[in-house]
Amino acid sequence: MKNYYEILEVDIHASSEVIDKAFKVLAKKYHPDTQEDSKKEWAEEQFKMLNEAYEVLSDDTKREEYTKELEFDKDSTLNSLMLKNADLELQIEDLQAELETLRNSANLHQAPPTFHAQTTYQPPKQPTYEPEIPSYSYRQTYTEQPVYYESDYHPIKSKLKSFIAFLGTIFVLIIIFFLLWKIPYTHDLFVKFYEENPIIRTIVNLFYQ
Repeated sequence: MKNYYEILEVDIHASSEVIDKAFKVLAKKYHPDTQEDSKKEWAEEQFKMLNEAYEVLSDDTKREEYTKELEFDKDSTLNSLMLKNADLELQIEDLQAELETLRNSANLHQAPPTFHAQTTYQPPKQPTYEPEIPSYSYRQTYTEQPVYYESDYHPIKSKLKSFIAFLGTIFVLIIIFFLLWKIPYTHDLFVKFYEENPIIRTIVNLFYQ
């Protein structure tokens, strides 16, 4: 559902005078005749949306009905986000349990260290009645071969877990923002901050162009 208040860049509680002023300023800004040839088509779409929004918000009856529908749509969207976040948290818990199970299984199946003996055979001493021959000794050497164990660290699983946690954080932040937006006091603070900061206003406008 289009948010006509955002299109006209006004607050939902804005007066009729504020709406009229905002429409005039934006209509002048996005009028196709004031744009370059490469932006005329885009400006026509913006100008069309401005007229559509002003037609509804300038009429008290249409504005009241539209505002009710908008609030209902926001509530539905918020509830949907909360349900998705709850489902995502359950999936994260299931993945953590599965990772823990795999880690425990890997530890149980680790092979014990093994040792390999390497023996070098030497002939025995010659009989005494034979000419003296340098004697040889039986030598046995042991070489311990290194055994490598499966590491508990899984790069792919670790990255997956971090990515899922990041998505969960983003969903939580979105929910918090929507909740704050519905509170009149914080909503007014956001609007005031937007109106008093040209840089923030410019950045926000870029996302709506």
